[in-house]
Amino acid sequence: MRTDSSMMEPLLDAFAERTPTSDGLAANRSPMPFAEAMPVDIDERATGSGHPLDLHDTLQARRSSLQYGDAPVRTDLILRWVREALSRDAGDWALDDDMGPLEAFVFALRSAGKPAGVYRVTAQEASFIAPASAIGDPELLGVQREFAEAAGIVTVCGNLDTADSWAGAHGFRLCAVRASMALYDFHLRCQSHRLAGTVFGGFIGAAVRNLIQSDGVTRHPLLAATYAHPVS
Repeated sequence: MRTDSSMMEPLLDAFAERTPTSDGLAANRSPMPFAEAMPVDIDERATGSGHPLDLHDTLQARRSSLQYGDAPVRTDLILRWVREALSRDAGDWALDDDMGPLEAFVFALRSAGKPAGVYRVTAQEASFIAPASAIGDPELLGVQREFAEAAGIVTVCGNLDTADSWAGAHGFRLCAVRASMALYDFHLRCQSHRLAGTVFGGFIGAAVRNLIQSDGVTRHPLLAATYAHPVS
């Protein structure tokens, strides 16, 4: 079957589109703050397994898993790895001023060392924003119930308002790419330390819209990952 290249032109043009579709006032809007958030110290010396795998061995051994052990995971490690992933994103892309920084939320369901609950993480800091009781039924966090069986879930959020004002559809695409890279950075770090988990796009942001102040525009969940100890 012969493909008419002219049929592809509108699609390819859309991928190159940089015209903002918003009102251009993104600079006047900011994601809702967390007035009662409690700062959390991130232990930079916290380490996971004694002999983490290098990148090659991590990729060779990596498995996406929805079966998890019951043991809690050290939340200080999770917060450190998430913050480091976001810090690398900010440094590598150098686009925070143009399209806004990424941020992440850690839903620590089975936590060791720190209270179970919801943590907000940026490239600079972490804070505790809600106890586990505020999450409600963890099964409402994802389209598959198995996600709720993990020790925790991390979701990375972007500012779609700022990204669109900067470069239209192209800004959204870069926001999604950045979030994906940062999330996989964290996920592979977990895998290198022999934690189980899976990356998924079915995080139900509406279930925690008020909890993480997600309006779908200035703060919108883009990609998520579970983490847990493997089944022994």
